[in-house]
Amino acid sequence: MKFTPLLLVLACTTVPLTHAIAQTPPKPAPAKPAAKPATPAAPAAKPAAAPEKTATLGGSSNAAANAQPILTRDELRACLKQEESIRTRLAEHQSRRAPIDEARQGITTQQEALRAERTQVDAVQTRVAAFRAKMEAHSARVSKWNADAESFNARGPGGPTAERERLRIQNERTALQTASAELEAERKTMSDENEKIIAAFNARVKEVEASVAAWNERNQTWNEAGAKLEDERKGWVSACADRRYREDDETAIRNGR
Repeated sequence: MKFTPLLLVLACTTVPLTHAIAQTPPKPAPAKPAAKPATPAAPAAKPAAAPEKTATLGGSSNAAANAQPILTRDELRACLKQEESIRTRLAEHQSRRAPIDEARQGITTQQEALRAERTQVDAVQTRVAAFRAKMEAHSARVSKWNADAESFNARGPGGPTAERERLRIQNERTALQTASAELEAERKTMSDENEKIIAAFNARVKEVEASVAAWNERNQTWNEAGAKLEDERKGWVSACADRRYREDDETAIRNGR
């Protein structure tokens, strides 16, 4: 608002027209400068965002884990799915160990029975050795008889002494023939029995060997499967367990998002 016009009007009304004199109208008082608008207050600083809560599937918080990029939600979902798959297959793999160990115990029982049957085979060898000694003694007796008979034949018949020698040689010949027949019968019987014992033992040996071979193959297959699972588990640890993820992402995944 300007005050100058109003002051001029007031001055004219207070002075009579006849006595009016020329005068310089008073200078209007300088207007006060308008107050400067207040400096707007700076907007309040936004509160610092709460740090993301992260974790690792392996529970690790070392520098190596912090240095790697955080898993995305899709990566975390894949890691959780792979973890469950590995865990399930490891459990199934371990469940197949007990039957293999039981089969190994069965083979141990077979081997113990085989060792017991081995005593029968050792007995066969003992009998064979004893029979061989009897045959050697009989052979020596036959050789002596042949020598006596040849000597008697060379002297020719004559006198009571020669007759006694002839009877002795004759009786020895009969005894040797009887002993030969007995030894042959013993040989045949022993041979048949020994063949049965040895055949049964050899068959048992083959059964045990087949069981051992089958067990070794089964155990090797189990070990190879375990090694592959272990390689996969180590890969999961490197790609998933030692990397951080957002806990909010885990919650969302658990809730089906």
